[in-house]
Amino acid sequence: MRRMKEHDKLAKRLGIILTRLNTGEKLYLEELSREFNVSERTLQRDFNERLNYLPIERIGACYFLDPKVLGNQSGRELSILLLNMGLDNLFPSKHYLSNGVLNNSTMPPFLFKNPRIEDISQNASVFEKLIESVQRNNVISFTYEGLRYNEFLPYRLVNDRSIWYLAGTHRKRLHSFRIAKISELVRYDNKYSPDINISQKLSGVALDEWRNDAVEVILQIQANAIDSLFKEDTTDRFSILKELDSGDVLASYQTNNIPALFSQLKTWLPDVEVLSPDWVRYQLKQELQAYLDSTK
Repeated sequence: MRRMKEHDKLAKRLGIILTRLNTGEKLYLEELSREFNVSERTLQRDFNERLNYLPIERIGACYFLDPKVLGNQSGRELSILLLNMGLDNLFPSKHYLSNGVLNNSTMPPFLFKNPRIEDISQNASVFEKLIESVQRNNVISFTYEGLRYNEFLPYRLVNDRSIWYLAGTHRKRLHSFRIAKISELVRYDNKYSPDINISQKLSGVALDEWRNDAVEVILQIQANAIDSLFKEDTTDRFSILKELDSGDVLASYQTNNIPALFSQLKTWLPDVEVLSPDWVRYQLKQELQAYLDSTK
């Protein structure tokens, strides 16, 4: 059986521990170490750092959840959790989060299959260190596409359209960096005090305004529209990749202004088809469908 990827192993281990804690089970480090094939020191980090937001009690090497809070997580608390994670629009109504719908004794009515999330298993150690840096407000340094960023203040790890980004400030300016491209990460002991205005801005806007890497969109352009589109573009963002037998062309278009990209794509329809990335094609379809629905 193929060895489970590191971040999958961590997520599965924490998920099993959370489930067993929530059922009132008392967990012992020695038994967990044998079960998950990890050291007791790793498990201590699970309880003391990764799960430190829970009211976990400890007697020696035994960990358990405070009996007073078992099963008492309210719909309001779940709503706040979803809001802080940017998932407040996941359900159409907050009553779906009530204990009558979500509880430990029945199978939940909701099932999420094949969510579009970037595989960053090769950067699992960087991802884990970034989580700890964000939670502890540690100053960090790293290399990104050949450039060194020292004294970076990490605020959040953001999943935007399935891609994982590190969001924070460098020299008092907001930046976002694709985590898969971060290397040589160093976490320092010195800490920073988060700016509430930065935190609010991160929660209220997408990454489009301050992303560092451009998005490459692959397009198929119909033959009759090629000349007009290339004359319209004055920024040299278009580059022809291949001429097809039909007269159409495959072209690359690069930009880091996502709102402007979608506005432009709508004006090019139906002469242009988005081939990749998937999230651009999907979001364009959703926006067009929403417009059609609003006109009914």
